[in-house]
Amino acid sequence: MQLRNTFSLLTVCMFLLLSCNKSSQTIQMVFSSSEESSSYSWPLSKIAPDLPNDWSSYNYLVLEMKTSSSQRFQAGIVTPDGVIAKSIQPFPGAWVRFSIPLEFYRELPPSAMDMAATYNKARDLGQINIHLPGLGTLEKVTGLHFRMLHPVNDPVLEIRSVSLTMENPGDTLLQQGYLVDSFGQWNTKDWPGKVKSREELQSAWEAEDAQLSPLTTGVSKYGGYTDRQLDATGYFRTARVDGKWWFVDPEGYLFLSVGVDCMNASVRTRTEGREYIYEYLKEGTRQADFYRWNLEVRYGENVSEAWVDKAVRRMQAWGLNTVGNWSSGEIIASDKTPFVLSLRGLQMEKGIMGLPDIYDPEYAQTIDKAIAGLTAQYKNNPWLLGYFVGNEQPWPGQENILCDRILTGKETPVQKELRTYIEQKGDSPETRRTFIYETFGKFLKMVNAILKKHDPNHLNLGIRFGGEATDELLSIAGKHFDVFSFNCYRMQPTVDFMNRIEATTGLPMLIGEYHFGMPDRGMAAGIVQVSSYEDRANAYRYYNEQGYSHPSLIGAHWFQWIDQPNTGRMDGENYNIGLLDITDRPYPEMVKAMQETHRRLYNIHRGELAPFNEMPKWVSY
Repeated sequence: MQLRNTFSLLTVCMFLLLSCNKSSQTIQMVFSSSEESSSYSWPLSKIAPDLPNDWSSYNYLVLEMKTSSSQRFQAGIVTPDGVIAKSIQPFPGAWVRFSIPLEFYRELPPSAMDMAATYNKARDLGQINIHLPGLGTLEKVTGLHFRMLHPVNDPVLEIRSVSLTMENPGDTLLQQGYLVDSFGQWNTKDWPGKVKSREELQSAWEAEDAQLSPLTTGVSKYGGYTDRQLDATGYFRTARVDGKWWFVDPEGYLFLSVGVDCMNASVRTRTEGREYIYEYLKEGTRQADFYRWNLEVRYGENVSEAWVDKAVRRMQAWGLNTVGNWSSGEIIASDKTPFVLSLRGLQMEKGIMGLPDIYDPEYAQTIDKAIAGLTAQYKNNPWLLGYFVGNEQPWPGQENILCDRILTGKETPVQKELRTYIEQKGDSPETRRTFIYETFGKFLKMVNAILKKHDPNHLNLGIRFGGEATDELLSIAGKHFDVFSFNCYRMQPTVDFMNRIEATTGLPMLIGEYHFGMPDRGMAAGIVQVSSYEDRANAYRYYNEQGYSHPSLIGAHWFQWIDQPNTGRMDGENYNIGLLDITDRPYPEMVKAMQETHRRLYNIHRGELAPFNEMPKWVSY
């Protein structure tokens, strides 16, 4: 074990040697909570008078900054053509050096298989998200622009130095102390209920244990509503009853999939190169797993079995009935709760922008083997709801860019096929889009045929689309799914989009991801921000009750079970979006909201109960 409370000046000295045209003064910006959008624009002459206007030969914009809040803000570079902005997710409460690669402002991101991998860029002391549009050469920079949407509690951003470098100076802490305490909590901030001792934590665990009991009666072994029974097939299926879509559980009871993603006994964060920001680390570790370490204190050597038992008891007490995507194999194997899976081995990670090369003559055989291997383990498992084919491919709406990358990349079967297609039909945005749509349709048809060959018992839950799709794309996709899935980060599921899905595909729907968070405890808010934990609870009720009132929505899975680590997962996300915190304690407001809503969902979906209608304050990124 190690206590980390040291500070080295070596990295600071290296930075000074590499830095060019460094300007040093302190500017304070207070983002007003009374404004929907609060911003500051600074000419270079004011914020960094020694910097040149031509940034084309530099690679990094380096800020020495301190923020009072973990709420993300936009860092914009002002040019004669406008502001080019990217989102910064800061580590709050301390002076840090934060280096921003200027390539994020100049170039489109490289190909990646999903939206998170495309746009999330981890840094040592924060994260940068590059989803905001806009690129430029940075040859005529006139200033910097900082903006925050719906600020919570008047956040303050201080900047005392702005510089440009050609080499990466790296991020570092510019003051004594550590940022994360021995429990994994953010050290520079206090809040009601923050753990101060193991004894206090043990008491909290015991108090929760005493209160856990099943929320509802009148449910089947699998969580179906025993009020209505259809034919039992031994596996989950879908059915339309009295104009409403439902899942039907293996015993024939109507079922709504109320789930949570990422149900794991572990949340890891990288420590290598930033060990000094942690009060405690295990010897020799390159990743910290404070959640697991807290579980080891709670359960001793019997962590896995005890964690599964507690997770199932919590689900039953809170009215949850489905283990969502990317969850622990231990809880999936417990045969205690329904679960979903993602198909593996479809080669999306090897394709361009998540589109696999289906024209490779070995492709069909490759994915046949992968699907056969996975389904062999699960085809006779009645607890499996179904399989997702993919997640948030980034290319919809960017078909022209995708084709450019195929055509300019290495020689591949899909490149040859696209060249032939263009030669025959002419090169235009419409031709390119049609080629991608046709290729995508062939991919989905192939996957579905192979899946049904190897596992005819379970549902194809489709692609978890990351945004709204055209009617043409909906029509193509809908031919090859049993359920249409999409991720929907909004205040409520988008009614117009759900109506289009219903009209175009005729399929029932499942929401694979949604959440609400607030910037607090060293963590960012997530994709949809609210202003308080009470508002987060109301947002949960509003989203679910409004959503399940739609006749075709039969499932929604919250993202995610535990807060993300405050120093970021592999791509830097550190969202305050868990039902549980890093010390394995539930957020009481969320527990109450879930219980209230889950008691009502059956009658809401039947149309016999009006949905909760109190919309909280919010902002969607």
